[in-house]
Amino acid sequence: MKKMILGVALVLCTATFAKEGQWIEGYGQGNMEYFIDKDGYRLYIGCPTKAGSADAYSSVSVSKISDESDVQNFTVLVNGTTYDGPFETNCRVGDQNFIAFLEDIRKGNATVKFGKKAIVFPKSNAAKIVPKFGAKNFSCNTFF
Repeated sequence: MKKMILGVALVLCTATFAKEGQWIEGYGQGNMEYFIDKDGYRLYIGCPTKAGSADAYSSVSVSKISDESDVQNFTVLVNGTTYDGPFETNCRVGDQNFIAFLEDIRKGNATVKFGKKAIVFPKSNAAKIVPKFGAKNFSCNTFF
């Protein structure tokens, strides 16, 4: 939403919330964003694009929704594979993990563990929302 005040454009932003347990896609500041909310936490896939943020890397993180604080160390178990997070595609291993994670998250529920918590993020509509590596419209920045 834009408002004009004395000839100056003022852009108002509102936080985006996912429907609990459903993947959502968004776009902001040169980044495609894919996320799912569950039990007050967000599993987030950030995909900077060459057209928007050419020097930034794609990443996976978890945050607490109420104060937007990042979970510093977590693991994600999905389709029998464990991923240590947070991670980004700034090296070959990070890139390979990211691509495998995208494929796995489209097929199965993700159990995120940190501290004494374990949250199961359902796959729900992930196959329709989360990008598929190699697809014509895949635009996430990767190391390769």
